[in-house]
Amino acid sequence: MHNYNVDHKYKFQTRIGNWFEEWELDETKKKDYLKNRQNGQLASIVKDQKTNFSLRLASLTYPKDEYIHFGFHIMLQNLKTQGCLSIDIQEKLKINEEAYNVTTAPTTQPTVRSVFVVVPYTKEPNFFGDDILHYGQHFRILANPRISNNKTFYLHSLPQTPTRCAKISRKQEVCAIESDVFNTVWKLEHSDPKIRFEMEGLPIRIDDVVLVKHSFTQHWLASDDIVYQNDFGREREVFVHSYQCLNKTQNLIAEKEGRTTIDIPLRNQEPQNLWKFIVATKQNEQFDESVMDDNRNVKNLMIRVKQQITGKGSYGLRGLAKIFFEMDQNNNGVVEYDDFKWGLRNFGLNLSEDETKMIFQTFDKNNNGKIEFNEFLDAFRLQMSDKRLYFVQRAYASIEQRAGKVTLDTMGRTINVKEHPDVLKGYKTERQVFQEFVSHWNKAQPDKVIQFQEFGEFYQDVSSAIQQDETFEAILKKSWNL
Repeated sequence: MHNYNVDHKYKFQTRIGNWFEEWELDETKKKDYLKNRQNGQLASIVKDQKTNFSLRLASLTYPKDEYIHFGFHIMLQNLKTQGCLSIDIQEKLKINEEAYNVTTAPTTQPTVRSVFVVVPYTKEPNFFGDDILHYGQHFRILANPRISNNKTFYLHSLPQTPTRCAKISRKQEVCAIESDVFNTVWKLEHSDPKIRFEMEGLPIRIDDVVLVKHSFTQHWLASDDIVYQNDFGREREVFVHSYQCLNKTQNLIAEKEGRTTIDIPLRNQEPQNLWKFIVATKQNEQFDESVMDDNRNVKNLMIRVKQQITGKGSYGLRGLAKIFFEMDQNNNGVVEYDDFKWGLRNFGLNLSEDETKMIFQTFDKNNNGKIEFNEFLDAFRLQMSDKRLYFVQRAYASIEQRAGKVTLDTMGRTINVKEHPDVLKGYKTERQVFQEFVSHWNKAQPDKVIQFQEFGEFYQDVSSAIQQDETFEAILKKSWNL
């Protein structure tokens, strides 16, 4: 029988086994890590680089009339998920052709992954004799060439099989594929079944809500609240499936096979099948995209950096400012080059050493190896419009009226995260929205009174990352019960 009461043979400091070899392995791993970090080859850095590649700013077409024309750069927004059709160039499908997954992403920011080009189907004559897209006319949806280094990828689908179907819902698969086949051809139908057949052949207006029908299978493009987790976060799955109100059921089998039946004009579609176009609302939203990839001058670099910051979300600029404030040990608002470089890297900005030096030297006006980081951040801050400022003032007054004073503690007890747009759409949980908000304030002094100037500067940074007034107003109204 073993005696478990004997004294330990070794002290806890004693190294047993081939400890020197293990120490050498740990040192080698550490050296490899530092080398990869210095060269930007860490897995996390490579992932950020690929993600930022897909989140580069893209141009939308500024329309000259009320119709959709061939060659338009547009975004397609689904009415059910409120997300925009987007390509995940990092998720390659395991098929013979080069193909990538497609989702709807919770952003209205035009990026190379979410902007598509409306192109004609050239293998049949254009009977309309113009460059306007018409209802019932065959066309293709081309991915932005910059997403794939000028390769040609079309939105594609094919009949559902046990081996080729959507990953989660198992419905008819949709992807972006480099293939010139009829499976990449689509046509549009009007969303109102009462006038759908009358609208056939008429020009499509920009503000029309449409059905995107796959010409080969005769079913509609769809997206539903089916979470699809990828490198960009929680997005929604895209597939081809006809969602129809079940007010007529006699011909369901025929309709499932894509055949037109007498019931179709009497049946409405569910929001999963409804899409609307997003085009440029301002002249400056249409630009020459070639300058975005030209890093030979600081102006183009700053445009790219701004796009990467806004791609981090509404708190993107605030997050970068927080990193620099934490680096500023002397509280003088100044950082040296090494701090500047690592601040940008820690934030996840994809810049080379030469690009970082070019930007730093632009703001180093005294050539003393230091810059004022607020001057750098001001290059990305936009002045709030009077309308946005009005809602910020209302929010501050509302907190002050209900809590007596505005502090981080009173804001934490007053903010309504349940009604935040990201929570309502299912993109984030209440806890995530709350923690994200709190993390961008000075948590060391929760009882410190926050003056309106500081409150306004916070929402100026948020406003700079949000293009649409409606989105900014919704965040303030829902968060502070205005």
